[in-house]
Amino acid sequence: MRWVRRVGTTLGVLLVGLGLPYLVLQGYTHTMTSEYFQVNYLDVEGLEYLEERVLLEAAERIAGENILNIDPRRLESTMRGLPFVRSVTVERRLPDRLRIAIEEHRPAAIIVDEGLWLADESGEVFLAMDSAQALKGLWNLPLVTGVTRGELASESGRERLLEALSVWDLYHAMGMEKQQRLSELHLDAGLGLSFVTEETGTEIRLGWGRWEERLHRLNVVQRSLIRRGMDAEYVLVDQERDLNRVTVGPRAEPWMRNEAGPAEVP
Repeated sequence: MRWVRRVGTTLGVLLVGLGLPYLVLQGYTHTMTSEYFQVNYLDVEGLEYLEERVLLEAAERIAGENILNIDPRRLESTMRGLPFVRSVTVERRLPDRLRIAIEEHRPAAIIVDEGLWLADESGEVFLAMDSAQALKGLWNLPLVTGVTRGELASESGRERLLEALSVWDLYHAMGMEKQQRLSELHLDAGLGLSFVTEETGTEIRLGWGRWEERLHRLNVVQRSLIRRGMDAEYVLVDQERDLNRVTVGPRAEPWMRNEAGPAEVP
């Protein structure tokens, strides 16, 4: 009878040894093919500029896929190549949901350099601009000339741009756009920062530094020009020392340009 028990024990061990892998395989196969784990929902967060349609087109091949087959890191790598995407995080939410959290570049300026390019709030150029993006209201951003994408690849170039944009914001915060709306911001290594007005194309040269003082003085000059009914071709508030001296170039008719000269506003 002992040999019968030994045979029974051996058969039991063999059955367990063969049965467990089979059960594991069956369980794995069922899990990987079950509709319960198919991706049915995408929770998307953080979209403002990127069109949801573009994101869904990039992710459409995962619809109906088993959620355990999806590699979040690979999907993140794909989505980082989409317009406006600065960073992206993809998480599985079992049994059938993916969470996609997008951090976008926030456009701050349009850079003119062999075409039009968007720069974000850190000064990084991240996207070529096309006419379709006008629908997003991006054409209201400051138009920046005099700086190249190569210059903005350096930290010093980005810092210079961000400082100029802060002056643009200060101009508006002071309500000065009610007198003269701006259309362009120009940077020059020698002359510094200049604005160009929208209606008259007046160049406002501010130089560099002491921004609040320069803008307060410009504000006084603009009010004086409006009161006198004068149209200026340029206004120079770029003195290094005496900001009380502002040079104004009156706009003259073409036949009078040789006779008209600049005037200083004390």
